[in-house]
Amino acid sequence: TILRNGLNNRYRVLEVSVIQRNGSAPEKRLTITASPSLEDTELCILRNGWESVPVVPGDIVHLEGECSSGTWVINEESGYLVLYPDLLLSGTTISNSIRCVRRAVLSEKFRGSEFGSRHTLIGTILHEIFQQSVTNNLAQEKVEVLANKIVYGQKYLKEM
Repeated sequence: TILRNGLNNRYRVLEVSVIQRNGSAPEKRLTITASPSLEDTELCILRNGWESVPVVPGDIVHLEGECSSGTWVINEESGYLVLYPDLLLSGTTISNSIRCVRRAVLSEKFRGSEFGSRHTLIGTILHEIFQQSVTNNLAQEKVEVLANKIVYGQKYLKEM
């Protein structure tokens, strides 16, 4: 992974801490570096909802916004953070994630792989059967009827 500050603003997260002072909203503080030797650290402060981004030490992030005296502030008014900037997701994948995040991630991971697509299809069908069975509290006989309806239905026919 190439780390850079300046035009690309790609950093490795070294440390993460959450701070909440005197009843104020929490903020997440990231110690980051663009140095391959992990020296020359900067601070990135995430506020106003940005603190919920699940950043952990070792992650690579891309930052946009203003950096003043080695400190980035990302909040609702300025800047943004891209977690995993090397992971390119299509618009379709993102829209599919609204319904099921795991499905979107798995379909992206196994995209273009004949081996993976078969397993992804089977997993997707099983996931739908399980989800509908649990949601509707179906008895075993009804689950078998549902499974046949899903497996032999039109929805997954084109993927088989």
